[in-house]
Amino acid sequence: MYKKKMTWWVSAAMVFLLLALTGCQAVQGLDLAEAIKNSATVKSSESKGTLQIEFVPGDTSKLTADEQKSLSALQHVQVELTNVKTQNAQQTSAEGTITYGKGSIPFKLATEGTKIILSIEGAKKPIVYDVLGGSDATLTKMLPTVIQEQFGNKLAEIKSSVIGLILANTANPSNISVSSVTDKVNGADLSLQQAHIELNGTELATLLQKLFSNILADEAGLKELLSQLYDALSPVIEDQVKSGSADFAMTILSNKQLAIGLVYEPIHDFLEKAAASFEEAISGNAEQGVMPIKGLFDAKSTLQADLYIDADKFIRKQTLAVNVPLPDKGTGVAGLKISFASETWNMNKPVTADTMDISGGAVQVGKDASSIYRVLGDLDNQSTFYKMLREDMKVTKKEVNLKLTDGDAGSTSDTPQPFINADNKTMVPVRFISEKLGAEVSWNGDLQEVTIKDLLSGKTIVLKLDSKIATVDGASIELESAATLHNGSTFVPIRFIAESLGGKVSFDDDTRVVTIKRD
Repeated sequence: MYKKKMTWWVSAAMVFLLLALTGCQAVQGLDLAEAIKNSATVKSSESKGTLQIEFVPGDTSKLTADEQKSLSALQHVQVELTNVKTQNAQQTSAEGTITYGKGSIPFKLATEGTKIILSIEGAKKPIVYDVLGGSDATLTKMLPTVIQEQFGNKLAEIKSSVIGLILANTANPSNISVSSVTDKVNGADLSLQQAHIELNGTELATLLQKLFSNILADEAGLKELLSQLYDALSPVIEDQVKSGSADFAMTILSNKQLAIGLVYEPIHDFLEKAAASFEEAISGNAEQGVMPIKGLFDAKSTLQADLYIDADKFIRKQTLAVNVPLPDKGTGVAGLKISFASETWNMNKPVTADTMDISGGAVQVGKDASSIYRVLGDLDNQSTFYKMLREDMKVTKKEVNLKLTDGDAGSTSDTPQPFINADNKTMVPVRFISEKLGAEVSWNGDLQEVTIKDLLSGKTIVLKLDSKIATVDGASIELESAATLHNGSTFVPIRFIAESLGGKVSFDDDTRVVTIKRD
C-alpha cells in the first residue's frame, strides 16, 4: 500500500496550503497577508493543536486478512499536541499523544535549532532527528560546513520574508469571506475576524502553478530574500574570515554581491525543477511514488480553511480540512481526510520551553533506510508504538529488486548489479542489500572484513574477503562461494545474506530480476 507516501505528500502540501490559500490582496478590509506575516514574526508563544488523518475505506476484497486488519487499525489516526511552549526560534517543547485503533501513545518533544528530540512511550532512549542533517538541498550543499550548521537557525530569522515572497506572488482564491465572531482561545472569549476559504483541488493547482511562475519571474524578490539570508549569516562568515579560514568557499562568501550571484542561479534552477515536477504530478505523468499528489489536485478534492485573527492582526486560531478521493488501486482506500486545528496565546510574552536530557545517550536518525530499524531497536517490542510501526504500518516490510548482469560485464547503474559467478552462484552487493534490509555495514581494511549489524534482530555477521567462512553471532558458517570484490564492491552469495537478515529470495527467469523480500 502507498499510505505512507500518500500522507507524506498531503502533509507537505498542508504546510504550504495556508500560504497558497491566502493571497496578497485585502478581503473585506482584512489584510490576510499582513496577519500571516505578523504571525510569522512571533518570537514566543504557547499553543495546542490536533491533526487527524482518516482513510476512507474502499473495496477491501483484494486485501489479505492481515492487510485489512492494518487498514482498520490505521483508519483513524490522531496526533494531539498540548502544552506547546515556543521560547524562541530555536527552542520549543510540547507534550502529545498519538491515538489510533489499537491504543494511545504518549510522547514529549523538544527542538534545539534544527534538531527534534522525541521521548516516546516504549523507547529506551530519546530519538534525535536533525531536519537539515544529510540534506541534499541545493543551497545547503553549496555552503561550507560551518555555515550549514547555522543555516537552519538563520533561516528561521527571515521566515517572515520567505512568507512575504510567497504571498506577494500568490493570487487570492475566488471563494473567500470575512465575518466578525466571538470565539474562545485557551478558554478566553476574544473578538476575532474569521476568514473562511473554500476551493477544490483544481483551483488549488492553478494557484500553485501561478505561484511557481510568479516566483520564477520575480528575480528582484528572490535576490532580496537571499540578501536578507546573507545578512543573517554574515556574523558567522565574518568570524570565520577573522579566524583565518582558508576555505575557498568562505573567501567567496565574504563578498556579498558575488555570493548572492553565485547562489541565485542554482536556487532558480531548483525552483524550475520543482515547478516541472509539480506539473508532472498534477498531470499524472509522474512516477508512481508521487501518484497520490495528483488526487489532491483533482476537481473532486475539497479544501476548507478558517483563520481567526485578532485586533492586532495575529492569527489566534486556525482550522483546515482536506478531503481527497483516491482512485481504486487495490489498496482498499477510497479517499483521505485530513483535518487540523490549533490555537495560540501568550504571544511575544516570556515563555520557557522544557528541555530534554540526552546526556544518557540518544538514538540518532536521519533519512537513510536503516533509521526506522534504529528506532525499532530502541523500542520495547511489547510497546504500542513498536506494534503500530511493525505490525500495522509494516515499516520493516522491504522488497529489493536487482537485475542480473552477465559475468564481469560492467553496469551503467549507480547500484552494483548482481551476477552469476564461476560456481554458478548468484552474487549480490553486500552493503547495498544489507542497508536496504535494515542493517548497518562497516569495513575493516586492515583485516579485509565486512561487519553487518542487523538493527532489528541484533544479529552480527562478519565476512572476510576471499574466504568461504563467515560468522553469525560468533558461529562459523561455510558459504557457497567466497566473498569477493567485484567492480569495486564486496559481493556475497544471495541466499546467505538474504536469509541471515530474515529475507526470502526469488528469481524471475524471464526478466532476470532477483527479488529479496523481508517482512
